Amino acid sequence: MKQVPDAEESRRLGKIQSDKAGKLPEGDAKQAHLKKARDYDADARSRAWRDSNLKSPK
Repeated sequence: MKQVPDAEESRRLGKIQSDKAGKLPEGDAKQAHLKKARDYDADARSRAWRDSNLKSPK
């Protein structure tokens, strides 16, 4: 079973996609990379929020 990336890994993957998009000319490929970057960023925010709320009380 494939391990799900944590918030930091999702941020790193989003930055990679954003960097790839920055090197491409305008078009469908650039938009696809930007969409992937946004998706990774949204996933990272969701995971960070979920992880912060799932910690046991002290």
